[in-house]
Amino acid sequence: TFIMSEASKNDKVTSEAPDARNEFRETAAGIGLAATKALLTPLMGLGLMGIAANDAIATGVTGAYYRAGDLLGKTNEEANNATAVSEAEYLKASVKDKRVEPTKVEVFDYDDADFSMLRKEYLDKGVPFILRKKDGAKISDAHPPKEDDGTEDAGNISVLADKYGASYPGIDEIVKKLLPYTIRAHWPLWFQGNYKSGLAHVDLGPGTCNFYFMKRGEKDVVIAPPEVTRSLILKTGIDNLHIPGSAGNHDYLEKLEKYYRFTVEEQSILIFNNSGCLHHFTNIVEEGVNPIALSVRIKHAYGSESRGWLNLAVNAKVWWNMTDHMMNLQSNGAEKRKVDKA
Repeated sequence: TFIMSEASKNDKVTSEAPDARNEFRETAAGIGLAATKALLTPLMGLGLMGIAANDAIATGVTGAYYRAGDLLGKTNEEANNATAVSEAEYLKASVKDKRVEPTKVEVFDYDDADFSMLRKEYLDKGVPFILRKKDGAKISDAHPPKEDDGTEDAGNISVLADKYGASYPGIDEIVKKLLPYTIRAHWPLWFQGNYKSGLAHVDLGPGTCNFYFMKRGEKDVVIAPPEVTRSLILKTGIDNLHIPGSAGNHDYLEKLEKYYRFTVEEQSILIFNNSGCLHHFTNIVEEGVNPIALSVRIKHAYGSESRGWLNLAVNAKVWWNMTDHMMNLQSNGAEKRKVDKA
């Protein structure tokens, strides 16, 4: 009969104890994180209710342009069911005979633009536009805190949060000229990674105007105007309202009555209503270099999507998702997201 010596027993305990302690810590941390989320979610909900009320008033629809029930049903006909709307079902809903030609997006000179006119005739009407210097000269030296070389987690979108008060010379000046009396809605976000495209979506959150700066590379962009966006069936995602099955393709264009499609080039600033217009970015990868873009979202509720603030006001699942999303960015400063979730 084999009898284990006291020394052997001690060695076994010593070798196994660290793993047991680590497992306990991880379990405790997981429980603690879940408990924290559970405590913060109602507070997040109250905050989102306030944002929704503000956006509704600012958009000029305090009388509710549509009945809330109809809007929430249109946001996702099966929002509370496990079965998602399939791409085939979505396309079948209202496919047209043929795809319409895209509308061109105007490019204005960064140094000579009439910003008062751009605010009134473009920004407030949900019309996207681009600012670019002559000959593509440099606008800004802004750069992410850390670059993602795309070698890890290929196919996922890397979202990196910068400091809320980070300074971006060349971009901040444009924000002040177009929206001088408002603030950033949240942290600036850097989009990087080795992926093709995410979902065609409308951002779910405070009503904002997106100042989208192309640090490196180019992107193919589709934007639907607000009146077209309001007619679409959209599914509620983590922090967006999106077209199911649109990651990596443009099949949904068959059902858009009007849309803009263009290339946003390096050292350009695309300015558009990201909370009121469906938008879809596709990376143009050349010589293995992945694009890098900065999204600075400035509070501007005018023209925001009605279904957006209705979801913020009453959808508890959105509150939970937003809490999780914000906790990830706050604790890790970054987030990796699958393209079919972004």
